[in-house]
Amino acid sequence: MKNQSTPTINQFVGLVKTNPFENSLEAIEQLAGSIVNDLNLNVVKKFSHTFSPKGITLIYILSESHLVIHTWPELGVIHIDLATCSFRTLEGFKKTLKHALYDYNNHSIRVKQIDIDKL
Repeated sequence: MKNQSTPTINQFVGLVKTNPFENSLEAIEQLAGSIVNDLNLNVVKKFSHTFSPKGITLIYILSESHLVIHTWPELGVIHIDLATCSFRTLEGFKKTLKHALYDYNNHSIRVKQIDIDKL
């Protein structure tokens, strides 16, 4: 039985393996924007860091929790972490990622839901 004093927390992690991709902050913000819009999330604040020579970390603080995207363009890897206190399903997250990454030449999209109750 779930503890009544514990909030609902859904956390999903996605690992995308793709061909090298445009690693501009604008492109990664478009990816994040697609995820946010598709899942009806609300951005409160955003932060980003561009690494030298490559790679970006983009963090959106959401009214529902957070969305974080890390990129390794030289390896063709994108890591996406979504935590939300509103109900979401693993299948819905996977569908959203497939939609958001439609223009990328994906080799694979692996997703996992973290079971907070087992932590």
